[in-house]
This record gives sequence, structure tokens and C-alpha cells, in this order.
Amino acid sequence: MSLELRSRRGSRMAVAAVAIGAVLALATVVTAGTRDRGPARQQEVASNGVRISVPAGWPRNATKCGTPMSNTYIVDVDLIAGCAVLPRPRVDYAEIKRANLDLDPEAQLATEAGEAFGHPVLRGGDVLSDGRTRQVVVVPDHQVVLVAVSSNPALAEAITHSLRVD
Repeated sequence: MSLELRSRRGSRMAVAAVAIGAVLALATVVTAGTRDRGPARQQEVASNGVRISVPAGWPRNATKCGTPMSNTYIVDVDLIAGCAVLPRPRVDYAEIKRANLDLDPEAQLATEAGEAFGHPVLRGGDVLSDGRTRQVVVVPDHQVVLVAVSSNPALAEAITHSLRVD
């Protein structure tokens, strides 16, 4: 009987050792997959006397009829009359545009006074009907509006807070 008892005890210990090993291996894989990989790579974008940082993978002006078609940054684009894309794709984008601040509806969202590199700015934002966050910064002495739209509010905020005025 003692041989049988040792055999059972040994097999239970072996099963326990395998189970513990499996748990440790799984924990290592999960930890490696979720470990902070550091800050995302960025690229600097400049237009109309201001600079911002956007994700490095975003292309310039990936638009159709002025509508962003994929995650992109938009600079130096004129309005295109008589052209529209419907429905509008749900993508992230940043736009730097020169605008008539009294008439631009996005500029009207910016009501909180602030400063950026010695220049007065106005900040504001809202949440679009599709749930994306829109952050806006107006640089009145340059007549420039920065708009950042993202499904990730932290990204929209990071873009607008990266603003540098030349």
C-alpha cells in the first residue's frame, strides 16, 4: 500500500507542478503582451505658423472632398465647393487651418482663454454625435484653428496640448 500511496502522491505532485508551470507561462505571455512599450512614435506637423505632434503613421491630407478618409493630419487644404462624402468615415484626424474666427463654427467652440509660447489662445471642445472627442485651439493673432478629433479623448487632448506657436 505504501508504494501505491507514494505513486499517487507523486502523480499529484507532478500534476500540480505542470499546472503551476502552465500558470506561470501564461502569466509571462500576458505580462509581455500588456507591458508598456513606451511612448508612441510622433511626427511634427507645421502650417500657418503653428506646430503640432501627431502619430507617426498618419499620412498628410488623406481626404476626399475635404473629408478625412483615414486617420490623417490635414494642412494647407482649401474648401471644395459642391463636393461631399456621406456618410463621413469615423476616423481620427488633426487639422490646422486658417479661418475667419467670427464665422468658423469650430472656432466658436474655443472659449477658455490660455497661452501658448507667449501667444494668447482659446481652447474648447465637445463630443461629436458618433462619440468621438473634438478638441479645438484658436490662435487669434495667427487667425489659425487647430482641430483634433479622436475616438480616444487622450489622443485629441495630447495633439492640442502639443501646439507650438512659431
